[in-house]
Amino acid sequence: MERRLTSRNVSLDWVERGDQAGDIVSVHLIQNTYARLKAQYAEKLRQNWVEQLESPNQALEQLSLAACLIELWRSMYGAIPTTEQEQLLENTAPFPGFVDLACGNGILVYVLLMEGYNGLGFDACRRKSWETFPSEIQECLEERIFIPRPFGDVLDLEQIGAAIHTGDFPDNTFIISDHADELTVWTPLMAALSNPSSPLPFFVVPCCSRSLAGSSYRYPPPKEGGPIQKSANGNPVARKVDDKIEQNLQPASGDLRALRAIKIEEKAESGFLNSMIGSLAAKTMSLAEEIGFDVEKTWLRTPGAINMALIGGRQQVTSEWLKNPGSIDSLTKRNQEDAVLKKIMEVVERECSRDGGIRVAAKLWVERTKSLHRGQGTVHQA
Repeated sequence: MERRLTSRNVSLDWVERGDQAGDIVSVHLIQNTYARLKAQYAEKLRQNWVEQLESPNQALEQLSLAACLIELWRSMYGAIPTTEQEQLLENTAPFPGFVDLACGNGILVYVLLMEGYNGLGFDACRRKSWETFPSEIQECLEERIFIPRPFGDVLDLEQIGAAIHTGDFPDNTFIISDHADELTVWTPLMAALSNPSSPLPFFVVPCCSRSLAGSSYRYPPPKEGGPIQKSANGNPVARKVDDKIEQNLQPASGDLRALRAIKIEEKAESGFLNSMIGSLAAKTMSLAEEIGFDVEKTWLRTPGAINMALIGGRQQVTSEWLKNPGSIDSLTKRNQEDAVLKKIMEVVERECSRDGGIRVAAKLWVERTKSLHRGQGTVHQA
């Protein structure tokens, strides 16, 4: 549950919207916001850098991602940064709050809070960099291990021996899951479990591929390795969960030409979805769609690398929030809660079957998260 370390300059290149067109978040707006954030925060973050296993360039990545989220939230909620409120001499539209899963060094939480967006972050292991932030920021960074509610139902949580989080967040909270490893595939599930009648929106940047038990597992690529399929009306179609696809194997040792060909292919969407991270993204998207989410794809581009992010529930939140700022009326959806919860448990039971069932998967999960809490987890280096 720790961040993968890269120095990518994130930009929201495009959002695929099914049968809708236009209204794409402007890349220029994101670039302008990133330039402002870099000028305002980068030097101070570099001067106060204390993480020995991370490069100071990690700060630039987090500033870039903050710029993406700020412009995304502007389009979803009409919420604007504090600096713009001061210039316009008016308050922003209400923002529901965010949570940053596996927040790592906490920079993203720090920047978003400083920009006026209320929220918090938690990680299995407290980081040295947290102590470099103002006290009011430190209060929003929590050392907790995440125990999914379905696992908590079959475990004695009092025996965990650490502060835990079961993924229950206030209504309408926006979930950020950036390189959250074990939490990646859990993100849409916890978003729906937190409020089955009105699931929480989320932003996922996949990283290391894990099963629901937290074990290393490479998901097979989507059927035929192609892009995410669409129905006749343009909406995404969830893949069959029992599709048996041969995993993309590495070329023979020393076959550099074949390896280079694979790397070039991964720069296209079809090739990306055959990669480990692409297959994880497709799996996460498939699970989200299966439990009722409307999911969109976003490319996070840098020279020499392409990463895909997933945005869940954006269209519904945007339309409902602007109609009734500050509250999404879910009273008409209450009768759907039992059906949603039943579907989620079907998904969890099916996905945990490869690890021996929910109880065995829960024990594996706790064992791994405890090691992360004790600081025995590894930090991912690019």
